Amino acid sequence: MTPRESMLARPLDYRTPWDLAFPVRSRGLRDRPLVLLGPYSYLGGVYGPQIVERCANVVAVVDDHYRDERIHGVVRWTSDQFRQRAPSVPGLVGVDLAGSPLGHTVFGNLLNACGVERADLVEVIAELGLGAVYQAPHDMRARTIARQAEWASLRAALADDASRTTLDAALLLRMTYDRRHLRAAMTSPEDEYFGLYAHASTFRLRHDEIFADCGAYIGSTVRKVVAATDGRFRAIHAFEPDRKSFAELEKLNALRMQGIVMHNAAVGDTSGHIRFLETGTMGSHVDESSGNSGDTPVVRLDDVMDEVTFVKMDLEGFEQRALRGAERLLRECRPRMAITAYHYADDLLDLWRLFGELAPGYELRLRHHSSYYYDTIFYAAPAERARGD
Repeated sequence: MTPRESMLARPLDYRTPWDLAFPVRSRGLRDRPLVLLGPYSYLGGVYGPQIVERCANVVAVVDDHYRDERIHGVVRWTSDQFRQRAPSVPGLVGVDLAGSPLGHTVFGNLLNACGVERADLVEVIAELGLGAVYQAPHDMRARTIARQAEWASLRAALADDASRTTLDAALLLRMTYDRRHLRAAMTSPEDEYFGLYAHASTFRLRHDEIFADCGAYIGSTVRKVVAATDGRFRAIHAFEPDRKSFAELEKLNALRMQGIVMHNAAVGDTSGHIRFLETGTMGSHVDESSGNSGDTPVVRLDDVMDEVTFVKMDLEGFEQRALRGAERLLRECRPRMAITAYHYADDLLDLWRLFGELAPGYELRLRHHSSYYYDTIFYAAPAERARGD
């Protein structure tokens, strides 16, 4: 077992200062010869071109599925060509861009077989100063370490061992820049927010749901609600402020299903208008410094809905403001909630404290649904019925 593999096997110690337990040292990746593994993965598509632009010597990309001679402007090698050529490149580092457990395993075995060092994508973007979500890995790490004393309290407040394992893994990623820590904690993306099938690991929906989809984007969660309830729901309120995404969302009208209400508005703690950065992607978000001129409608859930049974929020870091705008609904209706908590380093701690303020008596679980910073989600249910659907 290598020192790095030994580190992966250690449990997270909440008492030893994390800056000492997990030192980060630059490996000079900007100037070393690199090979990018998995250039057409989702993360490879996002970060591959940026790595090529910023690094002095990207030798090749490795891909067996496409026939392009060049990807991201760099020559493509097959894995067989990599085995033949890699040993002759001194100091070569293989950058794992995979987004799946299979990809991590295949690339890890390939690098080990050829005696080539591995670098995780996060380690590379940390050295290059690129953003992870809305903060750079260095900033996520620094903010996490700065609040070390609080994390153990959050861990103790979580409802099950899977939640505690998930928290450990998410924090270890932030401290070490190595996504392999997430392997111990990942929950199927199929169960994100709620599951379609009887044995979901998060929530199951009932046939009387009044569902608030805050950050509906182009309607994937709305479609999932329809499928999970077999079309038997009381109402679905879908909120999406981005006008391009909302135009796609409106195509749900073709379903001809009663009870689906679409709102071209942001969700927050005020009603009126707000500055919003529209990109037509999942990354559109409230940006009160560089968004539009302030013509995007924003609403409080308390002002729009009389009743709710389930609240889903993925608001690019605006979740706390939106929850404050639903204080009456949380108090009176006690809905189950699936709230994203990964956009900024402080989200997990700040949302936990906000739940204590706005929704006392809730049981909190934590699940993570990807092999990256994305999709750490709080699952909150009133303790009196948290073990049900």
